[in-house]
Order: sequence, then structure tokens, then C-alpha cells
Amino acid sequence: MTVQDSSIPPHAQNAIVGRFLAFEALAPNISLIESRGHRDAADRLRQRLCWLTNEVLDNPDYGETAEYFLERLVRGLQSELATFNAAAAEVAGIVLVELGALVENYKAAPYDPLEKLAAVVAETAAKYYQEYRAHVPHYLWRSTYPQFSFVGRRIGLPFAPSIHIQLWTRFGTGDQPTAHVFVSISPRWLDQETIAALPRSLLHEYIAHVPQGPYSRRRTHPDPSDLFAEGWMDYIAHCVFRAVLERRGPSLELWDILSPTWTSLYEQAAEHFFITRCSLDDGDRTAAGRREGATAARQLHDLLRRLPETTGNADELLYRLSFALNVSQLDNLSRARFAAKVRLCSQRASRADALVVPLRDWAAGRSRSEDFFQRIIED
Repeated sequence: MTVQDSSIPPHAQNAIVGRFLAFEALAPNISLIESRGHRDAADRLRQRLCWLTNEVLDNPDYGETAEYFLERLVRGLQSELATFNAAAAEVAGIVLVELGALVENYKAAPYDPLEKLAAVVAETAAKYYQEYRAHVPHYLWRSTYPQFSFVGRRIGLPFAPSIHIQLWTRFGTGDQPTAHVFVSISPRWLDQETIAALPRSLLHEYIAHVPQGPYSRRRTHPDPSDLFAEGWMDYIAHCVFRAVLERRGPSLELWDILSPTWTSLYEQAAEHFFITRCSLDDGDRTAAGRREGATAARQLHDLLRRLPETTGNADELLYRLSFALNVSQLDNLSRARFAAKVRLCSQRASRADALVVPLRDWAAGRSRSEDFFQRIIED
């Protein structure tokens, strides 16, 4: 996996690094500070953090290094802490201790938090596809890279405006399959919810879109309301992320770079991301398709857990089936039709055998994945 393109200027990068590190120290301690009766102290630290990073954004020609800015950020928050009463300063002081340690670690080995996260998310996706025997050309993984861009205005996901990023994948047009994952970020609006949602948001792009087949012809990006790509495969990405947080599955690299004190924040952000994608809000004509696709995947997952012969490896079978369909020679319409047929068979008792019988044959190795897909689609 290649990470190579960023149009984020140095002053904005300083603000991003500052917010990543400061929120890593502050966010897990907010409830503790508030539980001790010092909600105003948590608010003041958060406001001071935002003010100091916004000051950098307002002065792009200042030219300070990331290390110098981070030291100044710590001093600024220490100055704010010095104005607290003794009780508030005692409980909130842990934030500055933890931030100081994070800054020293960064100075010893500087890194770009966005690029680091994207690289590990890409590696996680590749290992899952490899583990569950879905062939993705090595060239595709190697040539795919994220492109980060900086915007000054307030932005958000279409279905979750409080998550202040925008992401999309674009396929290359050359003879070999390639993809670019575009990530727009607004440092001025970068908060703990957005930071916590980033791993799950990126995982959707690398699980659902980057490895999408077929590879024998030019790839076409699915419609935003596509049942399979935007609904079914997002459920798969959600399962993968939950496995990461529970330290299960073939890849733990993503867990290793996530902050262990943020586990509950990652869980909350991931659930919010998944639920809002499927919420039937007025004006969002794409939500119904995403909801139907995710529901179909969840119902198949439940079926695999119930059947005696598949209950012991339901997760593995769901991954194998889903990844195989995503890289198959079938087009977007056929994949969406597969998801719709699974949903139909799960809804109607009279149609249950049309899904259960072929599923049992496939799980037992009596039919190939391609044959199973066709039996469901054409039934």
C-alpha cells in the first residue's frame, strides 16, 4: 500500500497534529473531570485548545515547526490550567501530563497521523481479503493511495454532518486497476467525534470500494444508494472494525495504533456512523438502499449463526461470501440484485428455502461461490 499524496499545508498540518495529540489526552478524561464537578474546567481546556490551533490556521506564514508549535500548545494549556482552583487543577492536571508525554513521543519520532492511519487501514483490508481467499491483484493494493486535502470551511459527511470529514474513492482509468481514496478535512472543525470516526470511515472505503471488481474491464463506481456496495459491504466493514476493537481477526495492526483509552469513543463513533448511514431521514434518497443492503447482510449473518452446520464459523463464511462477491466478475447491478434477493428471502417464509438450500450447499463445499451467487440472483 502506498501513501504519497497530501495537499495539506504545513500550518494546517501543525493544527491537525496538535488536535490529534491534545484530544487524545483530553477526550478520555472529560467524563472524569466533569464527574468531579468541574465541567467548566473541561470546557475551558477544550476551548483553549481550539483557540491555539485556530491561531495557527489564521497565520499561515508564521512558519513554525510542528515541534515548536506543540511545545507552545502545551505551554498555552498549562497557562489555562494555572487559572483553575486547586481542586479543578488537580483533576485536570492529568491531561497536561499525558499530553506532555504524547508530545515528547512525537518529537522523538514525528509522524503524520492521517497517513499513518490510512496506511494501517489499507493493510487491514488487504489482510482480511487475503485471509478469506478473495483474490485482489497485488498491484491494486500497492498502487492505491489516499489523497488528503485541507479545507477552511465547515464540512461533514452527508448522512452525519457532525463528523467533519468527506471521503470518496475514485477508480483509475489505466489498463491495470488502481484507486485513489480522497479525504477532505477541516482542521478548524476537527474534534474528538471526527477523530474517533476516522478509522471506521476509512475502513468503509478500503473494504467496500478499493478492491471492488471486476478487474478484467474498466471499473464503474456504484451508485450512492447501491444495496451491496454502500449497504451490505458497509455492514462488513462495521463487523471488521468491531473485531479490531475486540482484538479478533487476522489483522491487529489497526488496534496497535489506536489509542487504548479511546476504545469506547471509537465504538460510539462507529455505531453513530453505521446507524446514521441507514437512517431514513427526509431528503436523503440514498439512505433506503443502504439500509436495505445492510439489513440483508445482517440477516444473512444471523442465518449463518442459527444454522447448526455454520454456527461455529458464521463470521468466516460471511467474510468469504462477501469478499468473493465484491471481487467477482459480476457487475454492480448483479451484486445489488443478490443483496435484494437475500433480503426478500429473509423477509418471507415462503422464500426461505430459496436461500437456505443454496447457502448450505455452498458452505459445505458442494458448490462454488460463483454458482451460489447465480442461483440466488436468478431464482
